[in-house]
Amino acid sequence: MLAAIIYWGLILINIAWLALSLYFSIFYFIRKENGNLWAFGLLNVLSAVVLWVTMLIYHTWGWGITQYSSLIYLVVGLLIGLTVIQAILGREPKETKAA
Repeated sequence: MLAAIIYWGLILINIAWLALSLYFSIFYFIRKENGNLWAFGLLNVLSAVVLWVTMLIYHTWGWGITQYSSLIYLVVGLLIGLTVIQAILGREPKETKAA
């Protein structure tokens, strides 16, 4: 029972983090503070690694909870996709020197 609570708790926490990261990414992008997107990208990678390790542990020791593991794959894919978008949009334009 505790294994199921930990499994679903990590999934729900990471879904909440994904929504929060998406919200703040849009917020900072609209305000043209693109440098902040890199921080959210790094945290998204850490979140995806936590989910990947969770999936690895639950598949290795097989506590019978992984029947919904496609949800973890979806969340990891969304986190990585959002990270790529944040990395692309997080670049600051180069300043041109006035002649």
